[in-house]
Amino acid sequence: MSMSHSCRGLLVLALSFATGFSAVQAHAQTTGRAGAAAAQPSPADQKIAANSKAGHTTFLLFYRSNDRLTQAVYGTLKTAASKRKDTAILPIQVDDRAERGLIERFDVTRTPLPAVVSLAPNGAVTGVFSQQIKPEEVDGAIVSAGYAKCIKAMQGGQIVLLCVQPAARGFVPKGVQEFQADRLYKERTQVVNISATDPGEAQFVKQLGLNARSASPQVVFMAPPGVMLGAYDANVTHATLATKLASAGKCCDDKNCKHHRTATGATSTQRR
Repeated sequence: MSMSHSCRGLLVLALSFATGFSAVQAHAQTTGRAGAAAAQPSPADQKIAANSKAGHTTFLLFYRSNDRLTQAVYGTLKTAASKRKDTAILPIQVDDRAERGLIERFDVTRTPLPAVVSLAPNGAVTGVFSQQIKPEEVDGAIVSAGYAKCIKAMQGGQIVLLCVQPAARGFVPKGVQEFQADRLYKERTQVVNISATDPGEAQFVKQLGLNARSASPQVVFMAPPGVMLGAYDANVTHATLATKLASAGKCCDDKNCKHHRTATGATSTQRR
């Protein structure tokens, strides 16, 4: 059964996903190739790794020259970062040959510069900004650990079932377990668990429009590149999730599949 939720909260979440996903797909596709090609991590890669280990969000500032726009963007980042202890700014000059792999990975040479890419500690891209960035956008790019897990999973092409657990007696709903075990989805589904009462996840739970005091798990269904498919209570069924996925056109990538966009609850048990 679908649970009531705040449309405004889901809209905020969808917009924040859209901010980063415009350039994220290229990042996800090329990260592996770039990593294989690099014999040694570059100085910037090493700093990103150190920031990640420290739990910091890294703001990569790609620039060509130290012009007025670059100075303005850097100033905004520096002012915002000075108010927090969980961020780091890493300027990267796009003509720096030592950072060629990183620059190609994010394909920033085709983006109006300066450009900012924000990376969560787990490597998820949480924002992509061109030529300017606002203080509130800096804050919005710093996301919770649970949010970052969802983003990274979708950037890797995974379907996400976020289980927002109550303070006590949490469990993964049966419908979620069955969906994850389904042969059609198990290789591309990730279940993420967060606590509804975790202070670090409070803003994320609020954006989702969920009840932080719920006595049972709440399930949020998401699909690449950042689509909110629905929010449900713990009674959600495997059939409901499969039907929703198919009706959203996210059943699979095969447009010739007879279940694509038109599947029913039988989707998961029929062969293509």
